[in-house]
Amino acid sequence: MVAMMPTSSLSISGEGAERRMFPRKELSARVEGRRLDHTIDARQQPQLSFMLRDVSLGGLAATSTTAVGRGERISVFFPPQGPARGWDAYGRVIRCEPSMTGGYRVAVEFDPLPAA
Repeated sequence: MVAMMPTSSLSISGEGAERRMFPRKELSARVEGRRLDHTIDARQQPQLSFMLRDVSLGGLAATSTTAVGRGERISVFFPPQGPARGWDAYGRVIRCEPSMTGGYRVAVEFDPLPAA
């Protein structure tokens, strides 16, 4: 069974269609990550550090000094800010490309939350 998205919810402008279902919030913060896969690279360097560029309910975009593999499972810890508590998110890397400023540009898609 396939659920169709109404086309009015997609923003079409410029070169192509905006495919994001959730609005992004630009954010500049350092967050810590952990590799969850059992690969040699993940075992040798399990800790990750990300500088966030933006975040949404569906995922995040960040820069990292460490390259991660496409499809790799990671967890990300967002530290407490003011009265808000810290929280963890789990997801998979959908893109990791070298950045012009050094390091890597990483995109992570969060796992969907289970229905209550």
